[in-house]
Amino acid sequence: MLAPRKTLWSTPTAAIEQTSNLIQLTSSDHLYDVGCGDGRVIIHLACATPCRRFVGIEIDEGRAQQAQRNVDEARTAGRIPEEVSILIRRANALEVDYSEATAVFLYLVPRGLRLIKPILLQRPKIESTKKEGGSSDDESNRNGSADQVRVVTYMSPFVDETHVKRELCAVDHQEGAAWPIYLYHLGR
Repeated sequence: MLAPRKTLWSTPTAAIEQTSNLIQLTSSDHLYDVGCGDGRVIIHLACATPCRRFVGIEIDEGRAQQAQRNVDEARTAGRIPEEVSILIRRANALEVDYSEATAVFLYLVPRGLRLIKPILLQRPKIESTKKEGGSSDDESNRNGSADQVRVVTYMSPFVDETHVKRELCAVDHQEGAAWPIYLYHLGR
């Protein structure tokens, strides 16, 4: 398991909002939420950012079904724009193809981060094309290179990677606590 726990912890809203600020999703991004739980990260980001493609990965069948119900309810209520694609996949995150991911959210234990990192790094190298005037057509990775994926981790860092940014997030359910959120640009 990537996130073994007796109690299922959902990502606090404050951490999702800080994630949104750190990862700076664009309309050309494709965000994967590994261990999406009840779908709250994807739903919030689908409502609050210009990103239009999301994939939630959840190994637990009940949680995957709950995430799909929550996505369906948010869509029915008109909170998720029609043009937004959200796919909830019941799958082992270590067996998923992340080649389309430009951004990833991870709320995993250190062991989970250690196991998922080489899989995220298997993304194919992308040749960046230039438009007239020399600007890159890859808006989605404007904060990194075209062959990198932006990754936000909540609570645990990658042990052997240097983060681009680190912020602390106060959470409502634990008075006085402030948990770290890290932004990484992973790639070659």
